[in-house]
Amino acid sequence: MSKFHTHNPNQAGRDFICSDIHGHFSLLEDHLRQVQFDTTKDRLFCLGDLIDRGIESPLVLDYLSKPWFYSILGNHELMLIDAFESDDDQVKQQWYRWGGEWASNLDREELGRYYEALVGLPMAIELDLINGLTIGLVHAELPLNCSWEDVATTVSKKGRNDNRTSSSLIDGMLWGNGDIYHRAGHIKPVEDIDHVFHGHTILSTITTYANRTFMDMGGYETSSLGLLNPEYFLRNAV
Repeated sequence: MSKFHTHNPNQAGRDFICSDIHGHFSLLEDHLRQVQFDTTKDRLFCLGDLIDRGIESPLVLDYLSKPWFYSILGNHELMLIDAFESDDDQVKQQWYRWGGEWASNLDREELGRYYEALVGLPMAIELDLINGLTIGLVHAELPLNCSWEDVATTVSKKGRNDNRTSSSLIDGMLWGNGDIYHRAGHIKPVEDIDHVFHGHTILSTITTYANRTFMDMGGYETSSLGLLNPEYFLRNAV
């Protein structure tokens, strides 16, 4: 399987998208209760950064095993992957400084359990909605001018465990630093897709430019996760 995943419409229930959880899974559960999330038929798609900055980061293994829980790769998952693959103390220390200190006492075998759960996460998800729209999920940013076909083609070439950010497109998808927000007037709609949802860079509220919605509200500091039903959101808020 490649790093590009596709999902058919949910014929039984609702789909939700959630921004960066950062080891605050109790906060996620609070938000899911507010929308009466039904684990027997609803699905949750996360925008990456499931771990780090929160003491509940170890729960990522439990959530990734749930049949209703899906996620793309975030840069914090990538830091864990790099730390495990390199087995380099400097790489590990840098990750710990960026929120990975919860794992600082794990031995290599224990860290390997998280590595195996995270290494195969996709870099992008394409999701068909029951209303006929198709949406894309990426962690950070896409170029100001971008085609979803380019995303799909580039990411599909990468094998399941290939997490290298060797192209500017993929590097921006994992690490884009928010400069795009300062050039909002120049952002063009992403072509070949109805809408794209992003996390990573913290904003005070869920914000849409063209057909791109940015959802990270810094839940690990604000206790407000970006959580929405894309069908309802696109029908009523855009």
